[in-house]
Amino acid sequence: MKKIFTILAVSALAITAQAQTTFTYVWNNQGFANAQDITTGNIVAGKLTYDVQKNGASNGPKFYTAGGGALRMYSNNADGNGNSLAIVAVGTTKISSVKIKTPGTLGADNYAPTTAVVKVDGVVVPTVYDPADATNATYLIVAATPASNVSIQNGQTGTSAQIRVLSMDVTYTDGLSVADFSKAKVSLVKNTVVGEAIAFANAADIQIINTAGQVVKTAKVTEGSTLNVSSLAKGVYIVTGTVNGEKVSQKVIKN
Repeated sequence: MKKIFTILAVSALAITAQAQTTFTYVWNNQGFANAQDITTGNIVAGKLTYDVQKNGASNGPKFYTAGGGALRMYSNNADGNGNSLAIVAVGTTKISSVKIKTPGTLGADNYAPTTAVVKVDGVVVPTVYDPADATNATYLIVAATPASNVSIQNGQTGTSAQIRVLSMDVTYTDGLSVADFSKAKVSLVKNTVVGEAIAFANAADIQIINTAGQVVKTAKVTEGSTLNVSSLAKGVYIVTGTVNGEKVSQKVIKN
């Protein structure tokens, strides 16, 4: 069968932008045997773990080497209480976003995005494609505020279906960090979901940093001004600057 949701990546790598780190966990690189049952384990020791549950499905979640090596999550045709995968933050770690990469196009072969139940800290949120993935094989979960638990569940009913996960990109922070906006005393950016322009609440010399840690734009902005970012690719960015002597970093999503 063909695929489904995903996080981005083909090998484990860590990228740091300010205090924010993105780690790619590739299931095929973990040394699992073919048809091995999957339950719990570490993504980043001491910071992130995963918890995979059978729930009401007849089959429990397993790793299979076929098709590039993927975690297979099975459905419960009767009530949608299928296998689930949770990414759990440890200690002061907080999760900013997760990308879940699958082997094929989301929505094909009865794998509609609506069959996946996505939760952030136990609250159901809408399913969203990663706009940076032109193949529509990646599912993007962005926490509005730093989260401790992000999960996806196979909610298919009426017919058998699988969610096959190749890899997971987990962007996280430790303690107060660029993603911990709720604790920031000073606001730099007014609109954290961006179309053509970013609106600024304070004057600053700013940098815009992508998830690879690259500075993609710099500017001097004033209070109430806007900065055109239409040339930037869709995705997640960090805007940093110094306001009244205090360094401020905020995450924005470019649509």
